Amino acid sequence: MMKYTLVTQSFGKENEYKRAILLLWSFWAVTPKPLPIMLFTDNPDYFYPYVSGMPVTFVPLFENKIKEMRGEIDFLHRMKISLIEESFEKTNDIILYADSDTFFTGDPGSYVKRISPYQNFMHLMEYPFYELRNMPLPSGKYAHAFLDLIEKKMFQLSDGTGLKIDPHLYSWNAGVMFLHPSVAEWLPDVYALTDQFFPSTGNHASEQFAFSIMLQNRTKVNACSDVIYHYWYRVKKDVMDNWLSKTITPDWAMRSSEDKVEMIKSWVTILPDKIENHAWMLRDNAIQAFHENKFSEGYKFAFRKIIKSPFDGKFIKDLLYHVKRQISQTK
Repeated sequence: MMKYTLVTQSFGKENEYKRAILLLWSFWAVTPKPLPIMLFTDNPDYFYPYVSGMPVTFVPLFENKIKEMRGEIDFLHRMKISLIEESFEKTNDIILYADSDTFFTGDPGSYVKRISPYQNFMHLMEYPFYELRNMPLPSGKYAHAFLDLIEKKMFQLSDGTGLKIDPHLYSWNAGVMFLHPSVAEWLPDVYALTDQFFPSTGNHASEQFAFSIMLQNRTKVNACSDVIYHYWYRVKKDVMDNWLSKTITPDWAMRSSEDKVEMIKSWVTILPDKIENHAWMLRDNAIQAFHENKFSEGYKFAFRKIIKSPFDGKFIKDLLYHVKRQISQTK
C-alpha cells in the first residue's frame, strides 16, 4: 500500500491559521500513526507552538509566489492547482489535499487501498452541470455563464487538442481530494481549463470544475465525505471562526499532545451537529426557505432559531416581513 501525505494551505489571517490547526490536529487524532503533512503558509512562526512534534513540512508562501500561483488570470483558487503540483514534485506519495476549512471525523487511510491511476476521490458529488441553469438570477449569473460557455465552446488542453465538455458531467466538491501520483501528469490540463473558464465567466468554482472534468474524463471519481467535514459555506465559517477564536488559544497550545488528541476526538464528534444546528445556521436556513417561498420549512427553522436565540430583533422583523408576504400572496 502506498503512503500518503496531507497537504493544505493557510495564509492571510489568524482565523485561517486556526482553521488549519484544527485540521492538522484532527488528522493527527484519527490516523493510527504519524503521517507526513505539508503546510503551505505565509506565517510558519504562528504555527510552531501549535504543531510542535508533528511531522509538518512548511512550504513558504511569499507574496511573489502567491502572485505567480494566481497566474495571469489573477484567480485565488488557481493556487490549489499549484499547491498540488508542487506537492507532487516534493513527494512520490499519494496526495490528500484538504482545504483549511475542513476537519477529519474518521481515518482516511481506508481510501489509500482503493486509490489507483484509475480511481481518485473528491469530497462529494454536488450536481450535474446542466442543473446550473436552474440557479435563480441575479445570484446565479456566474453559474449560467459557465453552463453557456461549456455548451458553446470547444476547449484547448495543454497539448493543443480539443475538448468538448458534456453538461451531464458532475461538479464535485474540491475542498478535499485524494489523488494518485499519476494525476500530476495531467495537471497542465487542469490549469488549461481553469485559465479558460475563469476569465470568461468570473465563476469562482472554475478550478473545481476543471478538476471535476479532468478526473471524470480520465479516471473514476468517488466520494470521501464520510471521513471529513467541509464547512465551506459562509455562515458555517462564521460559526467555526467564532468557536475557534475561543478554543484554539495560546493556553491550549501549551497542553500535552495526549490532551490535545483527546479533546480533538471529542470535538470532531460534536462539531458537525453543533454547526448545522447553530442559531446562525437556523436563521440562515429560515431566510433562504422564505426567499424560495417554502414557508412551512421556513417557519420550522425560525421556530428552532427562536428557541435557541430568542433575543434577535432583526430576525423577528425579517420573520414578520415574510409572514406578511405570505398573507398577501394568499389573498
